[in-house]
Amino acid sequence: MEDKQIGVPTNVAVFIDYENVYKALLEEKTNVLRLAFFEKLRKWCSEHQRRVVRIVVYCNFDNMDLHESFHQSVLQSYGVETVHTSNQGKNYADLKITIDVLSSMYSNNNIDEFFIMSNDKDMTPLLNTIRANKRNVAVITTGSTYNPSICEFADSHIELEEICDVEVTHKIIDDIANAYWNKLESYINAQISNFGVTGKYAHYELKYVLTNEIRYSKVMSYELATIIKGFYDDGNIFFYNYKYGTKPCVGFAPISKKADLISKGIIKEADVIATYDIQKDIDDLYAKALR
Repeated sequence: MEDKQIGVPTNVAVFIDYENVYKALLEEKTNVLRLAFFEKLRKWCSEHQRRVVRIVVYCNFDNMDLHESFHQSVLQSYGVETVHTSNQGKNYADLKITIDVLSSMYSNNNIDEFFIMSNDKDMTPLLNTIRANKRNVAVITTGSTYNPSICEFADSHIELEEICDVEVTHKIIDDIANAYWNKLESYINAQISNFGVTGKYAHYELKYVLTNEIRYSKVMSYELATIIKGFYDDGNIFFYNYKYGTKPCVGFAPISKKADLISKGIIKEADVIATYDIQKDIDDLYAKALR
């Protein structure tokens, strides 16, 4: 994409058909948090002499994985405006985006360029109208599922991958992972101390965590599983088998607590799982979200 004159940034407003993007990324088993999309979008714009003045996303946030993880609030913490489209159909989201873009264009002369993030060719009339009003418009597409005709009606075409190739020094997903790690360590330490007093230990069950922790950590279940996988791949946690009554369960704990848990008789060496395939859990959770 051609850059503007060096030293003269242009003001950009970004409007995102977020449900379209969210579902396209689910197909690829990833999400905007994992990609650090909003952090990288701002960095990309800065590097290309653009100043982001507004980002608005449109989505039905009642989708179960988004609703349970308070995803709308998470996006707002990025400084992103969110528009809940409810269950009023795809055409409603397109119509709302069109109305809001046109309203911004006619009421705000400080917006030099519009970024429309969508794979949908239904956006082409909007693109034509923006250009007819002497404003630049760029289309951001996701993956390979976009309709090529949408790009023909824009001044420029940016692929999501180009934005995600940008390096950033800070990712919010890293903050979430660090906070969750501290929570995990605190929980296990408290349970070990409690065991010394009461002889009881409440295991940290993987399935329970992936169902109930998402509302506290504010990440989707598949992303929380990906965070846990990162701990496992880095050698920071281990998985083990145990029984809750007669029910077989899988628990996990920091690797630094393994010897302590075994020496106190909370688990046995034979309970430790040599290799746990948490990627299967991640794949299953993404598949569930796509249903």
